[in-house]
Amino acid sequence: MDPIISRLEPIFGSFPEAVIYLSGGRAAYSNEPGSLLLQSCPADLLFAMAEHPGGSMEIALGQDLYRVTVSPFDGGELLVLRPLPQGEEQKHPFSHSVYRMRECLSNFNAVQFRMKRVLGEKKMAAEFEQDFANQSRLIYQMLRLTRQAELTQELNDKVFPREEGFDLAMVCQGMAEEAGWLADLAGVRFSYSSNVENLGFQGSKSLLTQMLLALVSNSIRAAGKDGVSEMRFHAENGRVIISLRDSGMGIPEDRMATLFSGDAPEEIPRPGEGAGLGLYNAQRIAALHGGVLIAQSGQEGGTSLVVSLPIVTPASVPARNNPGYDNLGGYSPVLIELSDVLPWQAFVPASKDE
Repeated sequence: MDPIISRLEPIFGSFPEAVIYLSGGRAAYSNEPGSLLLQSCPADLLFAMAEHPGGSMEIALGQDLYRVTVSPFDGGELLVLRPLPQGEEQKHPFSHSVYRMRECLSNFNAVQFRMKRVLGEKKMAAEFEQDFANQSRLIYQMLRLTRQAELTQELNDKVFPREEGFDLAMVCQGMAEEAGWLADLAGVRFSYSSNVENLGFQGSKSLLTQMLLALVSNSIRAAGKDGVSEMRFHAENGRVIISLRDSGMGIPEDRMATLFSGDAPEEIPRPGEGAGLGLYNAQRIAALHGGVLIAQSGQEGGTSLVVSLPIVTPASVPARNNPGYDNLGGYSPVLIELSDVLPWQAFVPASKDE
């Protein structure tokens, strides 16, 4: 018997997972589950996976999902393929609420366009523009609360979007650019700085975007009119630090103790108050990616929110970033998150002719 195989068999022969040892351009060893897998798994796929030692990946073979780990072993590569359970469709009370709210907003905007056209013909459109905008802002605020509640329930039910490779620096920069001009409307000076232009990252783009939205909106909301909000993106020594600092009044000491508790108010929050779920969800999302979220508030005012995440480098990053999961139908998530602090001018519906 080959000396390497004689070493592998006592260790992996009884493994329930498929174990395959690649050496010399062939599968030199496989345990019983591995031998069964080799009957349906293309050899090219095995050697392609072996090109990424030291990490783990998820693959689909037919209807089956596997998490694959690759480790160097005596001049070859040892692959362990662990079957993953098939995800079951999970239902919860908020499963369709965001879609319904989005549908209501689309229908409402369509009604506004028709009303503006009729009023425009009668030279009365300008008199009602602010009323139309305030109505739209109210629906945006309801969509924001619904979306936060849905995200909280999904995290409770452990319904997590699949991980993917994407450019985290570009996601932060794009969000900062949109938040900047919206903050101007709210009278807040918003700035963004970064020490890198691109950063490939492996994680849930959808969840991390939600985390960033919570941090940015919280900082701009806390800064208040004539205040300052600063966003910083810094990557170094295998970690990325995302920080938001505002010039607001700071967080009271008694509130700091429950900042990440998820205790939502019993009543619908007033504009500018928040629902108590944004930072709670942000902290949980950071933890899911192996990171932490820290809040600091100085005695002289101002609050700093700092997220530290380990950089997990993806095998590849699409040339054009996938926008990720979006259940908002094209409505700006930044505009929705800031809907309770923006003036009515931000919600004036654009003309279809523009």
